[in-house]
Amino acid sequence: MTTISRLLPTGWLPIRQDREFWDVPRMFLVESEEKQYLFDCAFDEELEDYSGVYQVFLMPQIVDAELEGSWVQLPSRALRGLGTIPVTSVAFDTTRRAAIDGRILPSLRPILRTTIGTLVESEVRA
Repeated sequence: MTTISRLLPTGWLPIRQDREFWDVPRMFLVESEEKQYLFDCAFDEELEDYSGVYQVFLMPQIVDAELEGSWVQLPSRALRGLGTIPVTSVAFDTTRRAAIDGRILPSLRPILRTTIGTLVESEVRA
């Protein structure tokens, strides 16, 4: 357990590293119970703005050297997509760079992989 982990309130997850900060980190990696999760809020070229949702991925174990440089290909290394969550639903610490409230993970909306490997949000049926 890291020093920052011991200082966080229960349920909060330290942000290991982040990229593309615009109001909040637009891509970041957190760890919980020896699992690594990548949150990716990609820039939408058509809207000329960032997406309003994070796509969340379960990642293999990644060493620090693998996080140097660009993270563009990092989502393609995911073990699987876990779901999407609105950016506004993710609670950050006051710095918006140190931790998130990990209790958000169970509320992910499932995503599916299409046959060509693109991630799409699944339809929720009542």
